[in-house]
Amino acid sequence: MAKKVNTFQLFLFGVISAFAPLAMDLYLPGLPELQRDLNTSASLAQLTITASLIGIGLGQVVIGPLSDRVGRRKPLLVGILVFTVSSLAIATTDSIGVMIGLRLLQGLGGATGIVLSLAMLTDLFSGRELTKQISINQTINGIFPVLAPVFGGVIVAISDWRVTFVLLAVLGIVLGISIFLTTPETLPMEERRTADLGSDSVIAGFKHLFKEHNFMVYTLTQAFLTASLFAYIAGSTFMLESIFGLSTVAFGGVYAINGLGIAITAGLSGRLALKYGEKTALKVFIYIGLLGSIALLGTTLLEKSIWLVLPPLFLIVATIGGIIAMTTTLAMQDQKARAGSASALLGLFRYTLGGVMSPLVGLFGNATYLPLAIIILTLQLLGLIIFTQVKSS
Repeated sequence: MAKKVNTFQLFLFGVISAFAPLAMDLYLPGLPELQRDLNTSASLAQLTITASLIGIGLGQVVIGPLSDRVGRRKPLLVGILVFTVSSLAIATTDSIGVMIGLRLLQGLGGATGIVLSLAMLTDLFSGRELTKQISINQTINGIFPVLAPVFGGVIVAISDWRVTFVLLAVLGIVLGISIFLTTPETLPMEERRTADLGSDSVIAGFKHLFKEHNFMVYTLTQAFLTASLFAYIAGSTFMLESIFGLSTVAFGGVYAINGLGIAITAGLSGRLALKYGEKTALKVFIYIGLLGSIALLGTTLLEKSIWLVLPPLFLIVATIGGIIAMTTTLAMQDQKARAGSASALLGLFRYTLGGVMSPLVGLFGNATYLPLAIIILTLQLLGLIIFTQVKSS
């Protein structure tokens, strides 16, 4: 039985789950300009993505278990404050090294929204209703990749990349005020874990989750498949703008269409799950994404054409919405007692592995997208192999 929660609060849960990923998407069209402005290399420019991803992953490890003990609301408000202040600082820096450090801090603050939105949903719902709410949450989450690059491309075209971080700070202020005024604590005192906050207690909680076979299978499946999305995020700007000559506005349009696919499959996943089951829905999305990655690699053997690479990229990116929704639902179904810790592990694996993709893609330069295509296909195959290890319940 779900506790009372209104539509606006559920919408806020979707928004707070997305404001850290939004911090990556909004400034992507200006990544080449950032590289020139800060007089740095493509690999170091992409390292600003990596730093954010690492911050997001590590932040969840701390915030998840902490929230199981002290509640969700206070850590969420603190995290939003850290995100807001670091965003303002990034907008004023002239050093790539300082920016990388601030992006790490920004990721740490943004991690609260990702881990706690999911934990709060698990506090409030269970069973099929949890599946439904997670798919809605991911649909809201998926809208931001649709809007962010479009606005980012326009902003970069009429001003510069720094303004994108000012807007992120403004969003942080609005979210912080909204959460403070409208959202109560979702984890009652009597349901909080009474163990101490020491490292031994936290490690014991994670050890328990590591021993749950299917939880780890779904966690690793999600991590490897979403790593292909992060490889796309890291390489798409240079691939589409440098190799295929798209303008920043056109790139934003392509990125938005792919992001719309994420929102569509996230919403569709809930309906498919209710009709055919979560595992079947997940399998469908995995195979469609794999088909896209094979097709993308195949285009490297053909004459260069933007119209040949766009459909495979759409299949690869769009299916991630359904994959995240279903792997998250399957992983979290039996984790109400450790919702914060379980959500943290999901995020840790997803964003840490994703963070590795950014410099890896950057190491191969921007003269060809063949390495990017190989990396994406490899990750998709590994995700499929891991998924086949699920044990029937």
